[in-house]
Amino acid sequence: MKKMILIGYGGHAESVADSIRQEGEYDIIGYTDVKKAKETIAYPYLGEDNVLYNMYHKGVNNAVICIGYLGKTNIRDILYKKVKDIGFQLPVIVDRTAVLADNVFIGEGTYIGKGAIINAKSKVGKMCIINSGAVIEHESKIGDFTHVSVKAVLCGNVIVGDHTFIGANTTIIQGLEIGGYSNIGAGSIILRDVPKEMKLYGVWGNKQAEGIVRN
Repeated sequence: MKKMILIGYGGHAESVADSIRQEGEYDIIGYTDVKKAKETIAYPYLGEDNVLYNMYHKGVNNAVICIGYLGKTNIRDILYKKVKDIGFQLPVIVDRTAVLADNVFIGEGTYIGKGAIINAKSKVGKMCIINSGAVIEHESKIGDFTHVSVKAVLCGNVIVGDHTFIGANTTIIQGLEIGGYSNIGAGSIILRDVPKEMKLYGVWGNKQAEGIVRN
């Protein structure tokens, strides 16, 4: 099997590692992080990210970035640039329970979680997280470094910009566009386009929209 390093270890890493194990293509040799995890985990601690260069030149060519949202997406962006500069490959990780149409496109480094559905002609950019039970319906386009949380539903032809966070159980109706660098809180209902760099929650679609917060 191909050797792989996990970059960052926490709750999200547990989910990613489980999907990798079930896929059976990669052998996880360990993880890097700013410090060793307090809890006992199945993989050895390799050190901080400065060990990645040496690991790559020892023949470990694959990595997966296991840092979740953490309130902002640029941490994943920084790590992505670092590992790409070294030369690592960042394969797409798809849990075996996810359902993907034959003609979807998934960018490098993206993780598709348990029970997620990505339907016909949809495109998901690089370094995205499509979390457990999320639904990306037909012909939707998800920008790079975007996180679609647990059980969020994006109806057909939805366009989501780069570096956007869509909270758990959010519903976005068909044909809408969500601007990049936006943050949509859990349980929201999106009924019209969302401008770039918006932070909101509740019902977004009329002048009486609930719980709207602008950056």
